[in-house]
Amino acid sequence: MNKNIFIILPFKESLDPNYAGAVSIYVKDTTKLSKFKNKIKIISSDDLDKSKLFRNKNYIINFCKKYKNYKIDIIEIHNRPEYLFYIKKYFPNTKIILIFHNDPLSLRGSIKINERENIISNCNKIVFISKWIQQRFFSSVKNVNLSNTSIIPHGISKKNDINLLKKKKNILFVAKLNRAKGYHIFCEAASKFKKFDPSWNFIAIGNEARKNIFPDPKVVDEIGYKKNSEVLKYYAQSEIAVGNSVWNEPLGRIAIEASSRKCLPIISNSAGLEESKKIAVV
Repeated sequence: MNKNIFIILPFKESLDPNYAGAVSIYVKDTTKLSKFKNKIKIISSDDLDKSKLFRNKNYIINFCKKYKNYKIDIIEIHNRPEYLFYIKKYFPNTKIILIFHNDPLSLRGSIKINERENIISNCNKIVFISKWIQQRFFSSVKNVNLSNTSIIPHGISKKNDINLLKKKKNILFVAKLNRAKGYHIFCEAASKFKKFDPSWNFIAIGNEARKNIFPDPKVVDEIGYKKNSEVLKYYAQSEIAVGNSVWNEPLGRIAIEASSRKCLPIISNSAGLEESKKIAVV
């Protein structure tokens, strides 16, 4: 096998476009543009018996035992600092890159100061998808050294052949349909706006396993989860996209993806969401 760069996705992330989350999309987008793409192998749980693994520890140990005799130059861990202990144990001479997609203070293996100091000591590179995540990682850490860290946010190629005159009067909500994402606020605003101007369509793209917000279907059209390529088509057809999270989003793809399709993003001014509006598309 000529693959010597391994990328490890979190246990629950999938490469299947029908189930892919933000981390998987990030990995696929960056990998296809890498000059080393022919040397990269992406590890996920898609082809594994999840009933036997069922949790992160079993998943990473399974990987380590399977590939312990392979010569791997670089292992890239995404959003699971708890994997670092096992990778370091089984692959002591391999370079390790750890990429944070969420608040480090909410992830097992990087919550405590000593855990983050251990990450600094044992990783060749630490990458954050936003400055806000980087600041959270180094909070309360003494003698901060950013030399082996980078910020690499989400990105997407800009589509230029979009006719603004053919845009539909759609206002999109693209996220999990819960209160943390601000779905209840979106639904309330939609209900009020519909009375003012019924010509606009409010469309919610996403799902929620423990859903407890049920808007009037005549006001908000819930169309369920859509793979990323389909979401981009909705952006291309629509006027406005709303990302009004009430929790601290680590970055948020909505402003980046919507603006790439000439769809006006309206977002909360918090945490990484504020940064996303400043990211240029190429």
